[in-house]
Amino acid sequence: MWRKTSIGGAVDLRLRDGLATIAAMPANDRQRKIAFRAFIILLVIAVANAPFARLQLDRNDYFIPSIHTAMSMANLVTAAFLFAQYSIYPRRALLFVAGGFICTGLLALVHLVSFPPADGSDVLIGDKVNSPTWLIYWWQTIFPLAVIVYAVSKDKSEAAERSRRSVGVDIGITIAGAVVVTAALTFFSSASIAGYLPVLHEGWLPRTQFARQLSAFVAVVNLMALVVLFVHRRTLLDQWLMVTLLAWLPALVMGSFFGSIRFSEVWYLSWLYALFTGSSLLFVMLMETLLLYRRSDQYQRLLIAELDHRVKNVLAQVAAVTASTRQVSHSSHDFFRSLDGRIQSMAAAHTLLSERGWQDVGLEALLRNQLAPYTTGTNVTVDGSEVMLNSAETQAVAKVIHELATNAAKYGALSIPGGQISVSWGLKLNGVVTKLIVFWREIGGPPVACEHPSSYGTNLICNLIPHELGGTVDLVFAKEGVNCRIEIPVRPG
Repeated sequence: MWRKTSIGGAVDLRLRDGLATIAAMPANDRQRKIAFRAFIILLVIAVANAPFARLQLDRNDYFIPSIHTAMSMANLVTAAFLFAQYSIYPRRALLFVAGGFICTGLLALVHLVSFPPADGSDVLIGDKVNSPTWLIYWWQTIFPLAVIVYAVSKDKSEAAERSRRSVGVDIGITIAGAVVVTAALTFFSSASIAGYLPVLHEGWLPRTQFARQLSAFVAVVNLMALVVLFVHRRTLLDQWLMVTLLAWLPALVMGSFFGSIRFSEVWYLSWLYALFTGSSLLFVMLMETLLLYRRSDQYQRLLIAELDHRVKNVLAQVAAVTASTRQVSHSSHDFFRSLDGRIQSMAAAHTLLSERGWQDVGLEALLRNQLAPYTTGTNVTVDGSEVMLNSAETQAVAKVIHELATNAAKYGALSIPGGQISVSWGLKLNGVVTKLIVFWREIGGPPVACEHPSSYGTNLICNLIPHELGGTVDLVFAKEGVNCRIEIPVRPG
């Protein structure tokens, strides 16, 4: 899930995957505390109102339309968020929980048109008495079942590269499936079928013994979903799904053991709990997305500042190299050729660092990268154990190796056929300090004059490592070929 950027190292942000965070990111301590406090508040409210389960209150005809409309919108928008996450983070398990939210959102609307109005007029669906309650039980059962399937299947889901068309087809199938399930449950709760189902109300308001048993069964299903999700919990989404299921339980338990009736205090409270269950996850996704983009904005500023610093540093290096190359060049052709080689060497080192997120670069990879323009057949030998260099070490060593290779190509072993270069290295413990020892040897080249005139290249080879890395360089123009011994103190481990 998490990427590394080419500037600034590893970053635990995927800007285009902001919505997918809740579906893939483990919950941190702050998020766990918020969820726990939310559950404690809900539990305290439920316990405090348990003695009033049968306290009859006045009927409010605006309550059901308002609460159902809000729940339906919250559930459907939550499903849309989950589909957006699936399009970025394609785990099929997400489709099950998204489908569960679609079903609950649609059932909220169906229950609204089946709930008997105060004036006694006909309803669009059902028989006014049993049908609305059956819809509630479907509603309270279908969501935990979807969560169970999600929890069981999510750990088996693997990320897959899916085309936009494939993602769209999956989402379309999920929506169609949720609509079909809702239509089937609505049909079984309709007036023509409701008469064949067990009676849930004794008269108009009190629930039957079967209804209380059914409430207990639904509570058990929700509890099972909670247990399964707890066992398979991994992410922030899992945590808030548990809070959603926990929010249902107090109302279900009170309906089972206290026999709450319509328009009682607990009845009103249960619908407020249902609104919380339908909107809590949506609220969390919105808040986490907002926080993510706030963090991404802060990171973008840091990234721009870091980029500005590095660009200025690179331009300063190019300016210094240009000035030094111009001073020692005898012609414009010599100047442009030398300058191009040095800039290409810097660019190659930057490419290696960029590919590794500006983290450590292997010495062997760096050497082969810098010597690649001069390597033909077996004229270059590179040998040594794996040693990692940081960005400063990488850039300094790259410049030195480039100058050595350039001198070898002009005057040394690489200037004639049959000449060879051998680069080897190893680590040496000197007291409490570990040093990297790099040996450069040229073999089979033309005879080398013992006295070699000073130049920008030789000055850079001898002085850059001591100045920037605190190491030492021993450059010897032996008659049989140039030898160079480089020592660099390295970090522990």
